[in-house]
Amino acid sequence: MRSPELPPRLESKRFILRDFTPSDRAAFVAYQMDARYRALYGTPDNDRTRASSNALFDRFLAWQEEQPRRNFQVGIFDKSSGDLLGCVGLRGKDLPMDSAIFGIELSPSHWGRYRAAIEASTMMIAFGFRELDLASIMGVTASDNKRIARLADWFGAEVVAERHGSENSPEFTTEWTTECGTAKVDWSLKRTIWDHGRPDASRRTDAGTDNFVYANCNLKTGTAAEMQKHACKGM
Repeated sequence: MRSPELPPRLESKRFILRDFTPSDRAAFVAYQMDARYRALYGTPDNDRTRASSNALFDRFLAWQEEQPRRNFQVGIFDKSSGDLLGCVGLRGKDLPMDSAIFGIELSPSHWGRYRAAIEASTMMIAFGFRELDLASIMGVTASDNKRIARLADWFGAEVVAERHGSENSPEFTTEWTTECGTAKVDWSLKRTIWDHGRPDASRRTDAGTDNFVYANCNLKTGTAAEMQKHACKGM
């Protein structure tokens, strides 16, 4: 992974992806404490949950100071209003230098903004391949989520592993994944595939937007009840 000369600040016509600053803490913690967000994770509304969200935000800030920097978790901001829509990142620590793990989430107030999620994903993946000089980007999804399978296929990613039961990591296991017996699916996107036919965020954000639900406990585009209702049915 190559270290960028400047902190990432990625812009499109509608969105800005940038490092978090201390002034973003309140908005970040607020959406993580939203009842809809907590319902998906099965976390209570208490001081411990709030402390966990604050600790996660502190971790994102600390990553900015690491040298060399291997983890990038940035906020997704609406360009016109400045509102925080969620966050997206590439995490390379403890991985080969040319690889990173991709993750994205939208705040509950912006669930259903499929084009925003696709556009932010495209911008971050392009940053990984172009600026960080990555050879592969990996991710994790739920096996029963057919829509993310279509999206991953649209990006050119391929499934490399599927894990069940105790093989699932604790952060992946939630109430609804346990109830449905959902497996964890590892996917990988190669730079060679991306370079051959990478999507243009400004030109292709309409493609597949009605098929987009990212259920790796990172991006939520429906209510917790909807996720629980449809997860076992392939959505």
